[in-house]
Amino acid sequence: MPMSKSEIELIEITGLREFLALNVIRVKQRQRRFTKNVVLSWMQSRHPAVSFYRVDWQGVLVGYVMLIHAQEPTQWIIERLTIDQEYQRQGLGYAVADHLIDMVHGFENSEMVIARYEPENIAARKLFDKLKFKVQDELFRDRHVAVLKFEFEDDEDGDDEDGIDADDDDHELDDDEEWLDDEDDEDEED
Repeated sequence: MPMSKSEIELIEITGLREFLALNVIRVKQRQRRFTKNVVLSWMQSRHPAVSFYRVDWQGVLVGYVMLIHAQEPTQWIIERLTIDQEYQRQGLGYAVADHLIDMVHGFENSEMVIARYEPENIAARKLFDKLKFKVQDELFRDRHVAVLKFEFEDDEDGDDEDGIDADDDDHELDDDEEWLDDEDDEDEED
């Protein structure tokens, strides 16, 4: 039975001590190449466009995730969704991503959520496929990009309420700041 997003808690963290507590999260050997150092994550979280969350389930720290507000004010990027190896394959990654999607959908003028992950990260691809993200044909900074566009009611001329053509699949992704792109990449989950 899939985990409900109401069973997890996302707690925004900002302090170095809170980030260092994330060092207890362990991933499987094959997933380690997708992870980043928590100190690097803390440094990147200092940017105002980044929110970093610890994931708790039943009062226990089980993972973490980063949410980035891209330069385009309607785009949000999910990165570094990481679930501890002891808690994988229980639907926690799905519940976290689903919770973030609902959260972003509630933000003013939000049109899409972008998930970035390395091409070799099969678990990430499968997760975001389940959530109805559509993989783009091109890589974005050497990472697969999967996009979930929110559907708004069309007005009479075929544009949505914000004047964006609802059928336009060529929405250009804006580069985020250079500090977000490092030699390692995010890790993914279950």
